Amino acid sequence: MKKFLKWTGITLVALVIIYFIGPRPEKAMLSPTLTSVTTDVVQLEKDIQETESQFELKPDNEARIIWADTAKKQKTKYSMVYIHGFGASWAEGDPIHKQLAQKYGCNLYLARLYDAGVKSPDAFQNLTPENFLSSAKYAIAVAKSLGDSVIVIGCSAGGLLSSYIASEHPDIKALVLYSPCFKVNGLEVATGPWGKQLLQLLGGSHRDLTHYTPERANYWLTRYHTNGVMTLQQTMDAIVKPETFAKIKMPVFMAYYYKDEENQDKVVSVEAMLKAFDELGTPAAQKRKVAFPNAGEHVIASHFTSKDLEGVFRETDIFLKEIVFK
Repeated sequence: MKKFLKWTGITLVALVIIYFIGPRPEKAMLSPTLTSVTTDVVQLEKDIQETESQFELKPDNEARIIWADTAKKQKTKYSMVYIHGFGASWAEGDPIHKQLAQKYGCNLYLARLYDAGVKSPDAFQNLTPENFLSSAKYAIAVAKSLGDSVIVIGCSAGGLLSSYIASEHPDIKALVLYSPCFKVNGLEVATGPWGKQLLQLLGGSHRDLTHYTPERANYWLTRYHTNGVMTLQQTMDAIVKPETFAKIKMPVFMAYYYKDEENQDKVVSVEAMLKAFDELGTPAAQKRKVAFPNAGEHVIASHFTSKDLEGVFRETDIFLKEIVFK
């Protein structure tokens, strides 16, 4: 019996050692440098259209500029840019982003992140933290050409990327975060020892989403490579740190679904959002957090999901009116 316990103990210790010395994914190496784009806004629109035409996308998923005045395609005092979440599209924030841009006379850029909207069943197979961020940096550069000052609206993983860029570019006028993805409970295992192997063991090489309506499925990926989940966690590992949020000094509006412990955002962590909010370098009088108990979904600003579009628009509008455009 003693021998059995001895060898059992040795085996357990060996297994623990093997686990902790197991392979881990590389850490992300992020750069804050924005992409260079033309300042000729008419040519910029042509460049965007030409680039988007090179990809095999589902209908209506292309990145695009929504002009404040379609008859006069020119730079506005303020521009807005919408950076969508993981596997989503511009429709994730529709109609809120358009309503806000229209009210304040802003040119609006609706971004498309790397591999979003593609028809390929292998979307995200080549996603990395670097090219994930790169498409968001391009979006900010476009917005800078479209307006003298830029207001960034980021949802979910788009909020994650937007927060990093805002921490490195203090000239951004304001940051609006809808359900920012700062933590996905349980996903931390992806960048731990044997993370890649565990993801494949637990979920296979691909993830399929079957609960979307056909209308919504046109604007969200319904099948993508598991590498995308790994990349998302690598990106969070690199960005979600107190020092990142401390460098964000501009006005910030954070909105999320929360009613009670049972009824709240189950896709990303509300607790992580609130922790990040407290760590912001933004003066207390210039940052606001608002819970929307009736939104009912992680995606609070889309007509496909949210049950409180009116409330989300109203509170965002109040923030912009009282703090940003005062």
